[in-house]
Amino acid sequence: MSEQIGDGFPEGSGIFETIKTVGNRPIALGRHMRRALESAQALGITMPDEESIRRAILDSISSHPQEVGRLRLCFSVGKVDISHEPYSERIDPARLTLHSTTVKGSMYKSYPYTDRFALLKSANDEGFDDCILFNNQNQITESSVANLIFRIKGQWITPPISAGILPGVMRALAVEECGVKVQTIHISEIPDIASGLIISSLRIAQPVSHIGEMRLQIDDAVKELERRLRASAQPLSVG
Repeated sequence: MSEQIGDGFPEGSGIFETIKTVGNRPIALGRHMRRALESAQALGITMPDEESIRRAILDSISSHPQEVGRLRLCFSVGKVDISHEPYSERIDPARLTLHSTTVKGSMYKSYPYTDRFALLKSANDEGFDDCILFNNQNQITESSVANLIFRIKGQWITPPISAGILPGVMRALAVEECGVKVQTIHISEIPDIASGLIISSLRIAQPVSHIGEMRLQIDDAVKELERRLRASAQPLSVG
């Protein structure tokens, strides 16, 4: 059930981007590169020039072509690791559980990612696909490895970056192109959640069927938002 995100990291620490490819073409590569550059500057990691990175991406994709793939870019001090592996599409709706303790978020996508893997595994061991995390104000933040969108009182909402979440690429597309509003969601509002989607660069948009034992709707509004998100995530040539 777990997302294919747990392997392929080099030793040590650094920042990374995970990108879905379709027909050997990555989705939103430019947005991922901008986020990686901002993270590298904040953490003091020197990035190679863009031409070198794109050439290395093309080499990796050409050496390991995939109909649907997971492109991973890892940057550390003086080192770049790029891999392109097969990715299995997720079809079934997701079941989410609530994580019981506060989890500190990060604006930077960094590895090792062991703490998030542990959260995901814990949810999987309980029979769920992922878990909802909270900050110290009991506000919903994200899942262990993805951003979240919920429909509350007829409005699609995603938590703000200030709540302690990773500024996901698909989250940005949801806000900028699909009418999703940014708003805090307190734990007390969970009973008001009618529908939900998990969004990430690999899953793109996965409807949520349950939060714990609470069943959510997967109706026309969910299918329409999923369609719009997938339409916003079109693969493009690297060159």
